[in-house]
Amino acid sequence: MEFTNETINISTLPKFEDTKLEPLQKDYFKVMLIQFGIVFGILLIGIIVLYFISIEALIKDKIIYFVIGWLILGVVSFLYLKINFAKKGFALREHDVIFKSGVISEITTIVTNNRVQHVALHQGMLSRYFGLASIELFTAGGSTSDLKIKGLLLEDAKKIKESVSLKINEIEAESIKEQIIEEQIQLSENNLKEDLDEI
Repeated sequence: MEFTNETINISTLPKFEDTKLEPLQKDYFKVMLIQFGIVFGILLIGIIVLYFISIEALIKDKIIYFVIGWLILGVVSFLYLKINFAKKGFALREHDVIFKSGVISEITTIVTNNRVQHVALHQGMLSRYFGLASIELFTAGGSTSDLKIKGLLLEDAKKIKESVSLKINEIEAESIKEQIIEEQIQLSENNLKEDLDEI
């Protein structure tokens, strides 16, 4: 087989930006809101405790500023959460998985199937209640996942896991097949060389 290394015109390459991304399930926003509520509830309890256990009048007089700060932080965080949720999207393609996120800076992660070593499906307590799950894709040489998509319907998450796992198995089978062919070619070459040496 003749080796070629032709120049590729970049403008003719397919653009991942043209891929239509699927939004996350709306129920996942409820999960995010509950988690948000728990964190800000704990902060409010902290402010209330500070007010009642503080013996300094100065802190008690300033407690209104803590409450105002808590309210402002809550509103800003809620708006950020809403925009962050709306910006997220994913797509399962023939050769890869795409996930987009980010509010201030947009991040698009693309993991190709031939790099994926393992797929994991997870359900937290809240996600289980809403029938949701998350998918994690692990590539070679990494102990942490390279891509995690939260807020999927459990059935969709199972289908994605099954699809990616099937592709992994196909790629591994193809790799083993190529390795066997290479070994057979090498063995044939060695046998031919031995036959020629005997002549």
